[in-house]
Amino acid sequence: MQEFFDPRKMSIRRWRTGILSCGSHNRKWWTRGFTLAELIVVITIVGILSTIGLSVYKHFIDSARNTRAVAEIRMYEKEIMNFVNDTERLPDALVELGLAITQDPWKNDYRYINFGLPGAEDNRRTKGAKGEGKGKGSPLNSDYDLYSIGKDGMSAPALTEAASQDDIIRADDGGYTGLASKY
Repeated sequence: MQEFFDPRKMSIRRWRTGILSCGSHNRKWWTRGFTLAELIVVITIVGILSTIGLSVYKHFIDSARNTRAVAEIRMYEKEIMNFVNDTERLPDALVELGLAITQDPWKNDYRYINFGLPGAEDNRRTKGAKGEGKGKGSPLNSDYDLYSIGKDGMSAPALTEAASQDDIIRADDGGYTGLASKY
């Protein structure tokens, strides 16, 4: 016959030591669970580290896309120079070059403006709004403009406007290719 547990038959010392209790103090260190405070601290640290990691990753991706757009604009510039050497004129559109890449890393079409075409002077990119002081309002290029409208998908004729700050531009007749905000 099996005996049932009767606390009256046990000494107080055995009852207090927890030999029969379910507490974790008599377990080995590798079998104990974590407290709620420990779990909250660990989750907070993981959250902070993942936030930092995501912001660094996002910056890395943006930098890589900018670099790719700069490289593609330089490639287009070389192809345009080859086209000029062959035909002695600038192409009317990028399609005439016959290249497969027509979109920037943000899936927007590259913008090309040949100043020899009628009405192209109205779309000319400038360093700033007209009449803003020395060097402002002056055109970026004398032959053609070639640029990407950047991550936000918006652009304005003046580089000083907020919509143009993330554009990847060709300026100084090919002397500078990069972010409009750094020009």
